[in-house]
Amino acid sequence: MPVINQILLGIEQLLYPPKCVNCGAYLEIPPSQDYSLEACFCNQCAAAGFFPINKPYCTQCGLQLPRPILKNNKNRDNQATCENHVCESCLKTHLKLGKVRASGQYQGILKDGIHLFKYQSKLSLAKAFEHMMFKTFERHFEKQDINIIMPVPLHKKRLISRGFNQAFILVRNFNRHYKQKFGQPPSWQIDARVLVRSKKTAPQTGFDITQRKNNLKGAFRVKNRKAVENQHILLVDDVFTTGATCNEAAKELLKNGASKVDALVLART
Repeated sequence: MPVINQILLGIEQLLYPPKCVNCGAYLEIPPSQDYSLEACFCNQCAAAGFFPINKPYCTQCGLQLPRPILKNNKNRDNQATCENHVCESCLKTHLKLGKVRASGQYQGILKDGIHLFKYQSKLSLAKAFEHMMFKTFERHFEKQDINIIMPVPLHKKRLISRGFNQAFILVRNFNRHYKQKFGQPPSWQIDARVLVRSKKTAPQTGFDITQRKNNLKGAFRVKNRKAVENQHILLVDDVFTTGATCNEAAKELLKNGASKVDALVLART
């Protein structure tokens, strides 16, 4: 970090000492900015922990699968069960999405952080979240032929009520992160206008998978078919539970000529 930036950061921290986003306790952080999620919480609140998604996980929906207890690590058959594979749900119900990848499990401080971010407007979490998302993008999608990164839209009434679209916040600086990392502009673009949420739906909380699907039928509309034709699109959202939201959006995009639709999410339940 340049010296001038360190000085400005030091002044900012003196004037506005960082606090835990959850309980408000003052934090001690090093002069160089720490963009990790743990740095947003005090030690007591961070004790809830962060749960990454490790092998084995579903190769399609990204669900963390239980890791079997191996009696013999040299046994190839047992070892194979630790590899990524398609989960039972995806075998029974085919998603329109190509694949889904998440930054972590919807537990601990990630779950707490998302609730604070969405419902209490703790936008100081945005930098930590966007850094997590970009790392996940690098790991799973950077070498893919992505054409458009598309935040899942909110209905205009929900957007006015909340004041921001959390999905857009997660990726708004992806261009800058990419240029900093690779020294050149990306081949993809971020588009938050072509796909719109034309139907105001009820909150999905408390609905089972069938109710979620019915609730979202016809919720999305593509404004410009030519913009998505033959394009590999990466949908972005904060939480993936049953996949009803992303799947309905993917269905509309594919119906309008998109060649493939994947999803990148912050958390997977």
